[in-house]
Amino acid sequence: MKTRNLILFFILVYITLSIPITAAEVTVATTDWKPYSGRDLPDYGFTSEIVTKAFARGGYTAQFSFMPWKRARRETEAGRIDVLSPAYFSAERTRIYAVSEPYSSSTVVFCTKKDKIITYNKLADLKPYKIGVVTGYLNSPEFDRADYLQKDPAPADLPNLKKLLKGRVDIIVIDKFAAIDLLTNNPDLKATADDIAFLDPPVAVHPIHILISKNAPEFAQKLEAFNRGLKEIIEDGTVEKIIKKHGLSVDK
Repeated sequence: MKTRNLILFFILVYITLSIPITAAEVTVATTDWKPYSGRDLPDYGFTSEIVTKAFARGGYTAQFSFMPWKRARRETEAGRIDVLSPAYFSAERTRIYAVSEPYSSSTVVFCTKKDKIITYNKLADLKPYKIGVVTGYLNSPEFDRADYLQKDPAPADLPNLKKLLKGRVDIIVIDKFAAIDLLTNNPDLKATADDIAFLDPPVAVHPIHILISKNAPEFAQKLEAFNRGLKEIIEDGTVEKIIKKHGLSVDK
C-alpha cells in the first residue's frame, strides 16, 4: 500500500509540474498617440512596452486594445477593461481610478502656424483666438476651466492639427512630440515641423501614468504589481533601453 501511495504521489507531482504556469492577464485600453503609443509601432510604442515589461515583472501579461480615447475611458471606468494608458493624473480621476507611479512625461503646448505671430504671457491674452482642443483630454486645470476662451473641439490630435493647417483655428493644444510625429509621418498634411511654432510657456508638463479602474477585479493587487515591476525596470536600466530602442531621448 505504501508503495502504491508513493507511486501515486510521484504521478501527481509529475502532472503538476507538467502543467504550464501562465501569468495572470491584465487588459489595457490605449489609443493611437504617437510616438507614445500606436498599433503599428514596434511593441505598440515605448509607453506600451514599458507597461508590458512592468506588469510582466509583477506576474501579469498585458493585453492591449486600441480604441478612441472617449471609448477607452468609458470601458475602463465601467471596469470592463482593467487599465487606461497612457494617461495624465487629475484629482477627479482618483475617484474612478487607482493611479500608478509615473513612467514617462508629456509636454503640452500651444501650437500655431509659423507665419502667424502670436505671443502670450497669460491665458487671457489668447481671448481673440480660436483654439483647437481634443475632446476628453486633460490639458491644465487653469486652461480647462477657462470658459472665456474660444475652444473648438476635435475627436483626436490629427483632425485638430488639420484644422490648424487649414486656418480653421488659430492655435491648437497638443503634446509637443505628438505634433512633430504627426507632421513627420503624415505626408498628406503637406506640412512639416518647420511650418509650425510652439508658444512659450508650455501649457503643462504632465507625468504619465497608468490608471487602473476601481471597478476592475483585484485592482489594488494589479496596481501594486505594476509599481513593483516598474521600480525594477527603472533601476536595472530596462526603461532607458526601451526609450533608446524607440529612437527617443531619455530626457523626453
